[in-house]
Parts: sequence; C-alpha cells; structure tokens
Amino acid sequence: MEHLKQKANVSSISELAEIVDIRRATLSELANGKRQRIQFDHIEKIADKLNIEDIREIIDFDD
Repeated sequence: MEHLKQKANVSSISELAEIVDIRRATLSELANGKRQRIQFDHIEKIADKLNIEDIREIIDFDD
C-alpha cells in the first residue's frame, strides 16, 4: 500500500481511496491484512487512476 500511496503522491489511505474511487475501509483492510482478496475491478481502478501497466505493482502473487 505504501508504494501505491507514493505513486499517487499522497500520505494517507483516505487520500488514496479518494483518488482511486475505492472505499477507504476496503483499502485499509487490504493494507492491514484483514482482507486477503482484492476484486478485479479494484485492480482495474487502481491501475487506471495511477497509470500502472503491470499489475504486479498492485498485488503480489503467492507461489
């Protein structure tokens, strides 16, 4: 989540949520490990709003 905040040039999850149009609670749960899965439309929103082409910048794939 820190990488995404840096990319968006913001310091809080609330600011990031506003930019990517995803609920702050959802991003907070992802950041705190309370939510293990991310919806594909959330990945699309983040990638679109932050001009990310490689989704590995957003999520990690487990081996």
